[in-house]
Amino acid sequence: MAETKEALKAVETKVKDFTDTVKGLTGLVKESYLNGVDLYLSLWTENLKVLDSQVDQWLNLQQEYINTGKDLYGKLPKEMGTFYKADSVDRFVTLQKDYVASVRKVSDKFTKETLNLAHKNVEKAFSLFDDYLSRYRA
Repeated sequence: MAETKEALKAVETKVKDFTDTVKGLTGLVKESYLNGVDLYLSLWTENLKVLDSQVDQWLNLQQEYINTGKDLYGKLPKEMGTFYKADSVDRFVTLQKDYVASVRKVSDKFTKETLNLAHKNVEKAFSLFDDYLSRYRA
């Protein structure tokens, strides 16, 4: 009887040591995974900032081109006729700017939601794993 109690205590100790080791490793894996997700999303955000600045430069260049065209056609004599419709070009540029603004808004929202969802998924997965390990704890 004493041998079985000692054997049982030895098994319980081994199981406890094993579960503690696994919990430590899962904590490390969880932290590493979350750091990886954060790094990926920060790189993604920085790339979006670069693309946003390029789009802004392109829109500014386009606006300068339009303003130059307006000035040029404004200096032509009225008898030559106008081939330039200021309203239609301005509406087109406004439409482009609105489109870019909406894409940026959706992109920012998607990035934030992706980050939150990744964190929630990791927290849930590791809490389920911890619950599973706690069932076998002695």
